[in-house]
Amino acid sequence: NEIAIEILNNGCQVFTDKLLSKLEANEDVCAGYIEGSLAMCTSLVPVIGYDKAAAVAYKAYKKGKTVREIVLEDNLLSEKEVNRLLDYGSMIKPKK
Repeated sequence: NEIAIEILNNGCQVFTDKLLSKLEANEDVCAGYIEGSLAMCTSLVPVIGYDKAAAVAYKAYKKGKTVREIVLEDNLLSEKEVNRLLDYGSMIKPKK
């Protein structure tokens, strides 16, 4: 048991030293994943309703576009309103 614990401890230390200590997120890639997510439609529901938001998600999926692109192309909301609603930075911060 003592040897197993030592091996596990060494493995964790190497994992931390070789990977975690230098791990950095590529912010542009991460932002692209978020922007391309159909889940972005969720924040549109209170403003345009569930049915329209679902239609936007379906259209974005079918055309290989983002939710933002579809909403703007179809003139469902102003660019200012779209930017406010689809601001993923504000979605991850707790509201006070």
